[in-house]
Amino acid sequence: MTEAFSDAIKLPPMPEDIYGKRKRLDFVARVIPAARPVTVLDIGCGTGTHLTVPLATALPEATFVGVDADEETIAYARSNDHPANLRFLSNADLDPEAMFDLIIASEVIEHVESPEELLLLLKRRLNAGGRIVLTVPNGYGPFEFSVLFQTLLLASGLYSLLRAANRLRARPSPTQDARLAEPLRDTLAASPHINFFSFGGIRRVFDACGLTVREFGSRTFLCGFGFDQLLRGGRFLRWNTRIADKLPPQVTSDWMFVLEPGTLPPRTTPYRRNAYARFRRRLNERHARAQG
Repeated sequence: MTEAFSDAIKLPPMPEDIYGKRKRLDFVARVIPAARPVTVLDIGCGTGTHLTVPLATALPEATFVGVDADEETIAYARSNDHPANLRFLSNADLDPEAMFDLIIASEVIEHVESPEELLLLLKRRLNAGGRIVLTVPNGYGPFEFSVLFQTLLLASGLYSLLRAANRLRARPSPTQDARLAEPLRDTLAASPHINFFSFGGIRRVFDACGLTVREFGSRTFLCGFGFDQLLRGGRFLRWNTRIADKLPPQVTSDWMFVLEPGTLPPRTTPYRRNAYARFRRRLNERHARAQG
């Protein structure tokens, strides 16, 4: 289905990477025939390079709005070539009354103080029959554990020693440096993860907001610190995205959901971070302050 639809809307070519960015683009593209959106909001759009711009290019009959809280990132996005049907706005510039047929929130909910508040806000901005496409890291998956390992190395000082030893062993080429930096190009902002969802936990957040999961997929199995450097090549990248479809979601790195308003009203049970999530949040915020 993905192949046929991609050809129909002429998605720009994009190679796959270890984070499954092409797979994410195809997942969102599959939603469009059913949603038939006239207006699309991409909240937390970053630079728009990997999602907003290719979708707006492929669907010129729809109006796209990319919104991000980071002013520098939005300025960068505006300065690059993008289709006429796409506008990039800061959060403050978005019309508070604007409604949308499709809302994309990719890698956003793990950064916000109140996940329910964000989802309820997005739900209120949906036109009748509208849908939300949400992607989020598995808080207990390979990616997040690789980030935890990297953060602990940085905090201990061992990371700098390992980098120095690696430079003595072999100096990376500019091509290698560019490839390792690729995951960071979606945004210019440094924003630590403060939420770490289990699969059951994120589903409970959806239930609390009165949202029903219409479609689900996992992006990749292995990615993050260590995996990025060691596991390369087209054969591995193809295997990495395909095996994620066969594994239980509890062991994959990142999840993709299509959500729609359900028939049951939202519950009042708030999201609460467990002890592990509180520890990870403190660690990430301390590291972000040290880096800033």
